[in-house]
Amino acid sequence: MRMNRTLAYGLACLHYLGKQNPRKWNEVSDIAKRNNLPEAYANKVLQSLARAGFVESQKGKGYRLVRDLNDIDVWSLMEAFTYNHAPEPRRVTMIKLYETLEKRVNYWLKGLTVRDIIEMMKAEEERKRQEKMKDEGLPR
Repeated sequence: MRMNRTLAYGLACLHYLGKQNPRKWNEVSDIAKRNNLPEAYANKVLQSLARAGFVESQKGKGYRLVRDLNDIDVWSLMEAFTYNHAPEPRRVTMIKLYETLEKRVNYWLKGLTVRDIIEMMKAEEERKRQEKMKDEGLPR
């Protein structure tokens, strides 16, 4: 699967908000800066995350998590950046395609959360660090 930029930015924003105090408000400029993201694009991504119910926003304060990263499944995150939860009812073929995709992806990703992805990333970084140390002959 090839991940699009919007999904990658969404993961980065959620990861950043998850590392902060979950009840703390974070300005878009800080989130964008810390993740090396264009501010305007980060704002659009955060608005999508807010519409999906993962974060909340307040004018003049910014964004903060509403749901724990353990409670955000990957399919819901992907869906937040595609159809915004469902295609229009009059598009019958699109609905059937969407429903088929949703069933298959749910089967593949059942139980996978944003927190799981973060932990996989950390494990991969540690594996690479260990490999590098071994290659350089340093004690682990």
